[in-house]
Amino acid sequence: MLDILEGIRVLEVAEHGFVPSAGTALADWGAEVVKVEHPERGDPTRQLISWGVIPGTDPSVPSFMTESLFRSKRCIAVDITKPEGHALLLKVAAKADVFLTNLLPGSRQRLHIDVEDIREVNSKIIYARGHGQGAKGDEADAGGFDAVSFWARGAVQERLTPPGGALIGQRPATGDFTSGLTLAGGIAAALYKRERTGHPSVVDVSLLGVATWVMSPDINAAMQYGRDLPKMEVGGPPRSAVAATYLTQDDKYVTLMMWQDEARFFPIFAKAAGFENLLDDPRFATPETRSDNLGELVTEIQRRFEEQPRAEWVRRLSGTDCIWGLNQSPIDIPNDPQVRANGYILDIDRDDGTTFRAVGAPVVFDGDPPQARHAAQVLGQATEEVLRESGATQDEILAADAAGAIRRAS
Repeated sequence: MLDILEGIRVLEVAEHGFVPSAGTALADWGAEVVKVEHPERGDPTRQLISWGVIPGTDPSVPSFMTESLFRSKRCIAVDITKPEGHALLLKVAAKADVFLTNLLPGSRQRLHIDVEDIREVNSKIIYARGHGQGAKGDEADAGGFDAVSFWARGAVQERLTPPGGALIGQRPATGDFTSGLTLAGGIAAALYKRERTGHPSVVDVSLLGVATWVMSPDINAAMQYGRDLPKMEVGGPPRSAVAATYLTQDDKYVTLMMWQDEARFFPIFAKAAGFENLLDDPRFATPETRSDNLGELVTEIQRRFEEQPRAEWVRRLSGTDCIWGLNQSPIDIPNDPQVRANGYILDIDRDDGTTFRAVGAPVVFDGDPPQARHAAQVLGQATEEVLRESGATQDEILAADAAGAIRRAS
């Protein structure tokens, strides 16, 4: 699948999770992504301690955040605050199709890498920006992280927190990766527009805007009805016996989701699960009686689910018209047969000849799953190579090196 964006060069001047995750998705789709980092400190993600996991403590184990955000990219180390580094950055930009950044407006202007600066050397470049709260308004210059701009401000946290409960915590980078894939899609659309019309767009995506999109059913309902939709009660009654989650004998869960047509699906489920005798019970024989006796029906189904391990319920429900799924944890996902069949997990080669696995961008073109070129590069690994390809002379590279404006691979 690496040919979808083959020939497209993306210049990424961005840090942390949101915007770099867009670069990862574009790389998975075949673009050449050149990531710019500071020669001394690099992207802060390289040293990020996330959820108590310290990167680099075991060289044989890839850093899960670094590989999520750096894989398949060519990493160059250039200090763009120095004249020598800035000049080299513009050489790379002159041969790029996309300039990708999450630097704040003041920083872009101060560093002379704003839209007009980059377009002065490349009039056809697509300029893509990631924001906390959007490109306009009083807070356009304010920074933002996904825990603030997406999770908290975007109403995701509030809606997922049960009534009366403590605010539910966020998992790593959920807003970042959702927003990054959105930004990658916007860039792909801008590339299509440029191909069709010749016009290069400025693309803007914010964490707050993506949260607004993700939460749009709740937000639309609030605007139309003047109030929030009810929250989901923890352990509250289900809407239907076939739109509920059941605990199995081995303390695992199976979720049924056939709420849209209970009259049709309940008999199908009862037959598949071996519960046909429920249809002979006057309490459960019709949609009306099942509704009137919903609590008793759910209790009875739960009792039966607890008699068998989850594998047995998988066997009974597989291949039927029932709509159902397993409640899985992250460690289950790589072995999910559908995840494997569709290539959602990538095999990535490391320089030492070993291979590890990581999640790929979830778009499949022409039936081919995404691919990864290589594992995350070390800081500055591709600096000299990329600069030469961009037209920098040996004298320019040596001068920048002497000025401390670049870092070359050792």
